[in-house]
Amino acid sequence: MNDEIMELLGEEIKSQIESLSSLETGSKEQSEAVDNLAKLYRLRIEENKNNWEYSEKFDRREMEDEAQKRDEQLKKNQLEEQVKDRYFRLGVNIAEVILPLIFYASWMKKGFKFEETGTFTSATFRGLFNRFRPTKK
Repeated sequence: MNDEIMELLGEEIKSQIESLSSLETGSKEQSEAVDNLAKLYRLRIEENKNNWEYSEKFDRREMEDEAQKRDEQLKKNQLEEQVKDRYFRLGVNIAEVILPLIFYASWMKKGFKFEETGTFTSATFRGLFNRFRPTKK
């Protein structure tokens, strides 16, 4: 619709310019025709300016929407990475507790099996037996 109006406006300006040559120079009709032509041309300029402003605003909105989508995707990716990091740290913390317990349990089992047959004759096992506590020093 807008293109049709601009096309009609352009044709009208063209016909007004062509009709100026047939009018008498300095006559009242020529000055009115020039005034009408100037009004039509200003109207065309305003219409072009409005189209440019609309196009600029539309492009700006599209760019802002794209930037917002990128920001949302970045935040989503960061959140996913934080969740993965949290689970990894939780796994490491659990391993810090479980692995020493497994180690202590295996040595305790060996020590108790040895105790069935006799006493603790090994100085190494007696020293380790005193240190079997699942706590950090």
